[in-house]
Amino acid sequence: MFRREAAGKDEGSMAKVSRLEHITLYAHDVRRLTAFYEAALELKGTEAPGEDGTAGLAIEPTSGRRELIIMNNPHHMHLAFCADSLTDFKAVWSKLKELGIFIQGPYWQQEGPTFSFFDPEGNHVQIIWPVRAAWPAGRKVTFEQLEEWADRT
Repeated sequence: MFRREAAGKDEGSMAKVSRLEHITLYAHDVRRLTAFYEAALELKGTEAPGEDGTAGLAIEPTSGRRELIIMNNPHHMHLAFCADSLTDFKAVWSKLKELGIFIQGPYWQQEGPTFSFFDPEGNHVQIIWPVRAAWPAGRKVTFEQLEEWADRT
């Protein structure tokens, strides 16, 4: 539960995200919705709809990013934001904890370390520190492990 009294505290805090990473939408027909965004907004496909019912689209496909992910899974809709550093990643985590928000993770995913929470309206929000490394996806990771890993890179 979000604690309002904590919301106004420490407005000078450095807990911030740097950019929107991606949005994941649900579609009954992934191919049709992918074609819509390609035609309507001229987004470019970065990955064709696969057997798992997932497609990725980008504003600029050479960026290596996919700003819009379309899935045939209503339980995976979410917003993802990036934190530029481990310090920012930890600061966002701490700020959310201070606000009384339940956080899941951190886990190591394809994009890098991530944690997630639900906003007051029930929207799933993911925070990512976008680093690439050989670490098993889906594995729970501690901040101490992330600090050790960051010190070696």
